[in-house]
Amino acid sequence: MQRLLSTYIFVSRKLTRDLITQIGEAGFHGVEIFCSRSHFDYTSKSEIQLIAGALADTKLKLASLHAPTSRDLSASREGGQPLSICEVERVRRIEAMDELKRAIDVAEELPFSRMIFHMGGSRESADPRKRDAAFSSLEHLILHAKHVGVTICVENTTSEMGSPAYLRSFVDETRLSDLRFNFDIGHANLADGAEENRVAESF
Repeated sequence: MQRLLSTYIFVSRKLTRDLITQIGEAGFHGVEIFCSRSHFDYTSKSEIQLIAGALADTKLKLASLHAPTSRDLSASREGGQPLSICEVERVRRIEAMDELKRAIDVAEELPFSRMIFHMGGSRESADPRKRDAAFSSLEHLILHAKHVGVTICVENTTSEMGSPAYLRSFVDETRLSDLRFNFDIGHANLADGAEENRVAESF
């Protein structure tokens, strides 16, 4: 088992060399970096190279990147407009995909194997139009990611579209054979049902 840490717990702070060093010294083997421009500016070549150097020096593996969930313009916190693969409006969906491709392209400078996506926001309802939008988005993004050696994984969340049963049926029905799952135990523990059964039932 590898001990990996998500940098999301530091999302309100800038991801720095010192922070990467502290993670390494705490005994972790690798990290998942959360993409939020105020935390890790995935569009900045110099910032990507700085983090790549810090990971190499601490011998930490970059296991995955978590896709941005907002067009965040705040320097102090995650915020801004939601960024979703489920955008029904075509123009907004294309804008979202363009931003997500920028995050995927980090792999050109800093290799990683998986990018984690949510199916919409935390309160996303199971709308057929959003399902079609997600299929269209993922079909394009999977191909884009493949060119840089990245596999896209959808993660279970507490929303209707993020429930494990919904994700399973989505993959079965769309036949997106290159799409994978990322099982989040924390999210599973927040699911409905008897507390002692939540993780097992979600899995």
